[in-house]
Amino acid sequence: MTSTLQINDQKAILVFLPNGVAQVIVSKLIEHGYAATAVFSVPELFDALRSDRHSLAVTTRPDIDMVRNIKSMPVVNLEVFFHTVVSSGGMVSSSKQFDGKAFLQRIKALHEPRVARGAILHGKPATDTNLNARARQMSGWWTAARALFSGRMPAGAKD
Repeated sequence: MTSTLQINDQKAILVFLPNGVAQVIVSKLIEHGYAATAVFSVPELFDALRSDRHSLAVTTRPDIDMVRNIKSMPVVNLEVFFHTVVSSGGMVSSSKQFDGKAFLQRIKALHEPRVARGAILHGKPATDTNLNARARQMSGWWTAARALFSGRMPAGAKD
């Protein structure tokens, strides 16, 4: 059985986990404004990934390779957001605590469109004009670096 809730036209985040856990994660994602889809079986996973309706997946370590073998896409390993709880006396208990803030930050970083992510990292809004200017600037740097490593100087360069 597939559980889906899509918001606007954004691509959904695919959650491939056991039913109870998947529903909690989907609810948390929806609460923070993301479209999310939960699937619980391998055939549902295959169908969901082939649909091209998802921008990334959330699962656990044993299933990451399966997701990536079906479709190359970013995958968030839910397990890395669980941390061992240390008591005030320094004793490590067997309980784990979920770092929801770090999880949502990772989702946000991976869910943003690539062009917008690059612009955000450089502190400027994503516009065609400044993206084209950055591409020309990077192209010049790559040309100079290639020439330096190949032993040739680019045309117009002085010693």
